[in-house]
Amino acid sequence: MGLYIGLDLGGTNLKYALGDETGKLSTKKSMPSLSNENQDKIFENIFSAIEELLDETDSDIPAIGMGTPGSVNFERGQLNGTTPNIPDWTNAPIKKSIEDKFGIPTYVDNDANVVALAEARCGAAADCSSVVCFTIGTGIGGGIILDNKILRGASYSAAEVGHITVEMNGKPCGCGNFGCLEAYAAAPAMIKRYRHKLKRTGLLYKEDQLSPEFIFQKAAVEEDFAIETINETCDYLGTGIASIVNVLNPEMVLIGGGVSEAGEEFIQRIEKVVRQKIMKACSDVLKVGKVQLGNDAGVVGAILLAAEGK
Repeated sequence: MGLYIGLDLGGTNLKYALGDETGKLSTKKSMPSLSNENQDKIFENIFSAIEELLDETDSDIPAIGMGTPGSVNFERGQLNGTTPNIPDWTNAPIKKSIEDKFGIPTYVDNDANVVALAEARCGAAADCSSVVCFTIGTGIGGGIILDNKILRGASYSAAEVGHITVEMNGKPCGCGNFGCLEAYAAAPAMIKRYRHKLKRTGLLYKEDQLSPEFIFQKAAVEEDFAIETINETCDYLGTGIASIVNVLNPEMVLIGGGVSEAGEEFIQRIEKVVRQKIMKACSDVLKVGKVQLGNDAGVVGAILLAAEGK
C-alpha cells in the first residue's frame, strides 16, 4: 500500500501529512501558512512542506492532494477568484505549480469538500453514500457528498450552505446578499444577538470577552438571555439544514466548526428543529451528528482526494 501527500492550507496554518489510501496517517505536521505574504512566498512554503515529507519516506509518492479555502476549478486545480483569509491567493495555479516543481500528479479542491470526503470515507459518516457537512464558525461553510462523489457544481461553487436564504429581505451578509443563514447563525451573528439582548438590562461586556463559548457557559448556569440566544441560533441552523435535507435527501448531516464544540445537547437541539421541518420520507433515513476527525480531517481528506484522483 503506497503513501500519498496531503496538504490543508488555512488562514493561520498549513497542515501536511503522509498517509495511505484508507486515510491512515503515518506522519503529520503543521507550520504557519504565511497567508499574509505574497503568492510566491506561500508557494515556497508549500514546496518546503512537500520536500520535508518526501525526505521522510523512501516510497514513491503516486499523487498529492490539497485542500484550500475558496472556490476551486477542480479540473485545472486552480483557485476561482479570491478567498478572504489569504489576500494574495487570487486565481492561484496550485496544481500546475506543484506538478511543475515535483512532477507528481496533484489534485486540489475546496477545503470543505475535502473535509466532507474524509468524514464520508473514514469519519462519522463512513459507509454513507450521501452526506452533507456544515462547518459553523466565523462563517458557515459546507461540503456535500452525493452517490459517493463530491458535489462541485457547474462552476465549482456548490455547497455554499451558509448562503441559503432563511429570511427574505433579511440582514445583509458578507456575500452581498440579504437574509443568509450565515448572517443569522454563524458565531459573529450569535454574539451580536446576545449583546443586543444584554442592552435591555444595561449589562455590557468588553468585545474580547464575548464568544460562543462564553454564551454556552452562561447558558449552563441558566442565564435567560444566553439560553434564548442559543435556542434562536439552533432554530435558524435547523431551518437552513432542513431546506438542504428536503432537496438532497442525504443519509447523514454532520456539524463541525467551533460552534459545534458546544456539545451533544446543542447538536440534539438542532436535530429536533430539522426533524420538525423535513418530510417524513427524509426523516426516516436521516442521521444527524458531529464530525469525528477534528483537526486531521483536512489532511486526511486531501490524502483521499489524491488516492482517488477524482
